[in-house]
Amino acid sequence: MNTLFDLRVRKESAWIEAVRKTIGEPLDVVSFDERSINACMGCWDCWLRTPGRCVMNDPMSRSYPAYMSSNRIVLLMDTAQGFISHRSKAFMDRTIPHYHAYIAIVDGECRHAARYSRYPDLVFVFDKRGLSDREDELIEAYLARSAAHYRSKAYRLDPDGGGGLRLLKPARVPERSEAGDPAGSMERLVIYNGSPRRKNSNSGLILDRVVNALGDRVEIRDLKKREHWDRWAEGFSSESHVLFFMPLYVHAMPSHVMAFMERLPASEGTISFFVQSGFPESSQSHYLEAYAGLLARRLGRTYLGTAIRGGVESLQMRPPEGRDAMMAPMVGAIVRLADEGRFHPDDLERLARPVRFGRTTALLAGLLFRLGTNRFIWGPRLKQNNAFAARSDRPYAPRKGFAGQPADEWRG
Repeated sequence: MNTLFDLRVRKESAWIEAVRKTIGEPLDVVSFDERSINACMGCWDCWLRTPGRCVMNDPMSRSYPAYMSSNRIVLLMDTAQGFISHRSKAFMDRTIPHYHAYIAIVDGECRHAARYSRYPDLVFVFDKRGLSDREDELIEAYLARSAAHYRSKAYRLDPDGGGGLRLLKPARVPERSEAGDPAGSMERLVIYNGSPRRKNSNSGLILDRVVNALGDRVEIRDLKKREHWDRWAEGFSSESHVLFFMPLYVHAMPSHVMAFMERLPASEGTISFFVQSGFPESSQSHYLEAYAGLLARRLGRTYLGTAIRGGVESLQMRPPEGRDAMMAPMVGAIVRLADEGRFHPDDLERLARPVRFGRTTALLAGLLFRLGTNRFIWGPRLKQNNAFAARSDRPYAPRKGFAGQPADEWRG
């Protein structure tokens, strides 16, 4: 079974026919519009309350059986602002229920453990017209890396090239952009909070401390408040200094952040980014860091750099003094950005440790996750939600052919 998900705004049939011709097998076509894929909320219910099932009731969640029953998934994607569109990014984010909260270490990096024993191949189709060579390279590298995290083989199909399917291998991250000259002390810094969580977000806690430190020199704009997007996007050109502060979702920005970025006009001023992630190693954020510099170029803004801090998901599990110690260097880096007009290299280096795990550290971290985090953090929360017995459920596994991962593998 092959399933094509059409994520484009304009759904010309020529691409679909090109895919049919290349695949040479029956192809089921599912068309998504703007209302079909809600943005992932980061609620974790698909891990801790209804294992393997998304709590949202929308066409995306109803497509999960077709996704897991397919041998091959074809994704027709638009691009916007030099990256995949927010609708395409929402699709990538919303596939996370097919994996566990449990962590495995692969090639020195954390990955979510597989819920199923087999996943469909992913074929990506997008138009490179309007993209720079570096943007095209980055999108391809990002999609290959995401597919690897999802335990899928990745292919690219050029609908206009006639070259058939091309296997994508996880590649190095394209070259990052160098930060521009320091902008000097900022009288006002606008920070866009990109957390999708409705309450108790780590981003919100950290930015509250930033407000305490900078006072009226900073304005926080919460991108969950979509009713303000038109006004904020219209006024973007008049903001001299902006910072996007966001959690990492599937190696890039949450989809609603991309939706807002798509609205932004080119303008003068500075732009900087701060990425916080649950995984400890900063290498997970390098694709978003590479995009940040390219976006700054598209917007005509001076790029002041990207700060990356991993391991932040443990913030709210710490005692108050532990939270303070964890947040202090992040807040300090933003304060220095406002005071000096740049991220200080020493701050960036300290925040980014570890970049990835060495061999010995990876073995120890893997043991810790398996025997420690997986048992003492996820297990109790599943039990609290009366979901422990269902933790290895595979709700979308076909009756034949897709035997699931043994439940005992992650038993805690």
